Amino acid sequence: MQGVIEAALQMALGYMRTRVQFGKPIGSFQALQHKASDLYVQQELVRAVRDEAVHVLDVDTPTVERVRMASRFKARASDSGLRITREVIQLHGAIGFTDEYDAGLYLKRALVLSAWLGNASAHRRRFTALQQENGI
Repeated sequence: MQGVIEAALQMALGYMRTRVQFGKPIGSFQALQHKASDLYVQQELVRAVRDEAVHVLDVDTPTVERVRMASRFKARASDSGLRITREVIQLHGAIGFTDEYDAGLYLKRALVLSAWLGNASAHRRRFTALQQENGI
């Protein structure tokens, strides 16, 4: 999912640099800069949770903590992946929906990956249940 997120966001940023509207690249418009910044923050949140998950899995931690971290990462990656890929389609406009452009492919892949092994809601419920069981 992280690869999909990064590729989709890079595609959108490249498009924003090259697409010209009203004589200026659309990336110079403040509203689109804000949207791109929000998407970048989502990408970095996924990276941060991934790094924490790798650390938890790398050291000798209890199984319940490993399961909690896996659910936390899956929920974050699923939510961010779907949000980013949907917004990338919006940033591209009509071209984002065409089969010849990869933005739609990234959205389809994010949809499949977010549902695979449980969606974000299921993993948030699992995370919460494990926290309550262990008094965290």
